Amino acid sequence: MVVLGGIAFAQYNSSNYKANEVFFGAGGDTNQSSANYKASASAGALGVGQTSSANYQAYSGFLTPNEPFLEMVIDTPTVDLGTLDTSITKTGTASFHVRAYIDSGYTVQTMSQPPSYTSGSQSHTLTAMSTLGSPAVGTEQFGINLVANTSPAGFGSDPSPQPNGTFANGLAAAGYNTPNQFKYVPGDTIVQTPAGSSGWGLTNYTISYIADTSAFTPAGSYKMIHDLVVVATF
Repeated sequence: MVVLGGIAFAQYNSSNYKANEVFFGAGGDTNQSSANYKASASAGALGVGQTSSANYQAYSGFLTPNEPFLEMVIDTPTVDLGTLDTSITKTGTASFHVRAYIDSGYTVQTMSQPPSYTSGSQSHTLTAMSTLGSPAVGTEQFGINLVANTSPAGFGSDPSPQPNGTFANGLAAAGYNTPNQFKYVPGDTIVQTPAGSSGWGLTNYTISYIADTSAFTPAGSYKMIHDLVVVATF
C-alpha cells in the first residue's frame, strides 16, 4: 500500500479568473515586464517571512511560490594540485553553491573515490583520510574540509550565506567543519542545514583539498572526478 501526503496550494479560480497566490496589502504585480526586463513588485505587505511549528510551515509575503526548489551549481570546474611532492602538502580549492526554497533543509554528500591513476596494468589510488587529522608531510593521504584554514597555508573559506545568515543557513557538516583538520570518506555528508531549519536561501561553499605523498607512492597522473549529490529533506 502506498500512502501519499496531501498538498494544499493557495490557488483560486473560476471560468473568469485565476489567483495563484493570496495577498493582503496595498497592491502589487507579479508580471512587470518589457522587451528588456522582467520583475515582480509588491507594496504594503502586512506580513513577510517564515513561521512554523511541529505541525505546519508557512511563508508570508507577496512573492511566495508554492513549489519546493533546490539547486546546486559547481562554480569551479577544475582544481590543479600541481606536482605532488614528499616534502610539501599540496592544496587547492573549489567552490559551489546551493539554493533552496520551502523544503525543511538539505544535505550534500561526496560520492567519489580519492584521486587515482591507471597506466596499462598498473593503478593506484591515494589513501583517503578515514578519520579527522592534520596534513602529514611524507605520508600518503588525501582529505578535504569546507572551512577557512591557516595551515599548511591560508586557504579555503567558511560557508557563506547570501546575503547573510538571516536569509540562508547552510553549514559544513561534522568532520568537515574543523579548521586545519581534514578527512575524506566516500558517501559522507559534507554539508547540511541545521535540524529543524527551513533550509532556504543561497549559501556559497568552498571545498579545501589536501594531498600528500610518500616515497612509496607510485608516480603517475592522478585524477578525481568529484561527484556531489544534494538531497532535500522534509
